[in-house]
Amino acid sequence: MACLFARMTDLVNDTGVVVQIREVEGDDDGKGELFATLQIGDRTVIRGMRFLDRMADLGPRSIHVTAILAAGTTTLIFAAQYFAAYGRVVFRLHNQQLVDEPEEMSGIRRMR
Repeated sequence: MACLFARMTDLVNDTGVVVQIREVEGDDDGKGELFATLQIGDRTVIRGMRFLDRMADLGPRSIHVTAILAAGTTTLIFAAQYFAAYGRVVFRLHNQQLVDEPEEMSGIRRMR
C-alpha cells in the first residue's frame, strides 16, 4: 500500500550545464539506466528511498551523476542510500569538477 506522505529529496542542478543521473547495477559497465536529465537550473523531487527499494529487489546499485561539459564530462558516484539521508542535494561545478552540497532536513520538512 502506498504511503500518503513520504520522505522526499530535492535534487538541484546549479552547475550551469546539463546533468544526467543514472542508476547503475553492481558490475554494470557504468552506462546504467537514465533516471533523470536536469537542464540548467532545473530541480526535481524524488522519493528518498527510491534507489534503496529497487536495490532490495534487484541487487546492489550505484547512482552516477554526470555533468556534461564542453570539454567532456565529470562524474560523481553515490551509494544508493545517499539520497535517503538528505533532504536536498545541490550539484555545482568547482574548477570544472562536479561537487555536491547535501543538506539535512528534519523529517517533517521532507514530507510531501
